[in-house]
Amino acid sequence: MIAALLAIAMSSASQPSLAAIEAAAWQDADSKAEQLHQRDLKTDIDVGGKYAVQVEQHVKMCTDPEIIKRIQRVGAELADIANLTRSIATWGDKRFNNFNYTFKVIQDDEPNAFSLPGGYIYVQTGLLKIIESDDELAGVLAHEISHAKFRHVATLQRNANKLTLIQLPIILAAILSGSPNAVAALEGTQLVNTTLQNGWTVEAEEAADYGGIQLMVKSKYNATGILTVMEHLGVLEKNQPQFSRQGIFRTHPPSKERADAMIKCMKQYNLPIQRSKVSTSFRAIVKPDDKIPGAVVITFAGKDLFAFAGNDALTRADEVSAKLNDFLDTTPEMYEVSPGPDGAILGGSDRLLKFVADDAAAQNKSILELQKQAVATIRNALYTVTFQIWSTH
Repeated sequence: MIAALLAIAMSSASQPSLAAIEAAAWQDADSKAEQLHQRDLKTDIDVGGKYAVQVEQHVKMCTDPEIIKRIQRVGAELADIANLTRSIATWGDKRFNNFNYTFKVIQDDEPNAFSLPGGYIYVQTGLLKIIESDDELAGVLAHEISHAKFRHVATLQRNANKLTLIQLPIILAAILSGSPNAVAALEGTQLVNTTLQNGWTVEAEEAADYGGIQLMVKSKYNATGILTVMEHLGVLEKNQPQFSRQGIFRTHPPSKERADAMIKCMKQYNLPIQRSKVSTSFRAIVKPDDKIPGAVVITFAGKDLFAFAGNDALTRADEVSAKLNDFLDTTPEMYEVSPGPDGAILGGSDRLLKFVADDAAAQNKSILELQKQAVATIRNALYTVTFQIWSTH
């Protein structure tokens, strides 16, 4: 009897507990999920690599070492962040997806950038012509990294029964490349229509914008750059409509909704919108005055605002340009610019600048005349800012 009880006890002791069984099951499920995850990533890398070869056979690659070095430097910094930190994906694959990102430059006047699955990212030289700082370049690359990181092509494939993952990179490469022949060949086909109608230009774009801002926040770059690039594109699209049916305007259309979403996201992160810090188009700049010997002039968007003269002209101009940039970054109302006492110009209740006798003498005008002129030129600068912003938004 005692032996039988001991046998039963020994038999029970050798069996795993319920908790151990559950833990093993979870571990097995996690292992299978990770295997599936790695398979998905490998598929992206294989497909992207295959079509990257084809893309590069049909375009002219940039050979300028300085341009290539710049793109790869900024891209590598953001890629490291993308592979070390998790980003929130509002659309796409929400898992923590890592890739060995590559960054290359295509010699093409079309302003464009695009990514293929697996982290193959391309920037065209035409886009570099409208990018005004490394912050704006970082905004472009962070956006494209996010497309790859969130596996948007694979997500689009799952949402479109008639498309396969093998077909999609061909279609996207043709559209994104901006090649008129490639686009014309596919224009109106079911594949292109399905691609463009399945959320790529809405959910995917806003998700990549949000992902890009998340990467920018963790980097040394000013996140405003991702916003100002889109504003530049909005102005370009409006002024040069021949671009609007190709390349970046086709798949990355600037819109009020995207801009509003970006601004909302930046507010969530308590990020100030500092256009003057990332874009010369939105910055008051001090330079020598070609018309008045010894004087300096403050310009905005290529136009002279007002000049300072005297021994302290440069010091005053530097101080005023900083104040003016901070003021214009807030996109104030026109009425907030007004003349103040003793030759001052006010921005709201704050003094932006003050004209002195040396300024009046050098320009052969009264201080009152300089005030009146300055109010008009600052308001014109403000109009330039709001026109560029709201023509996009």
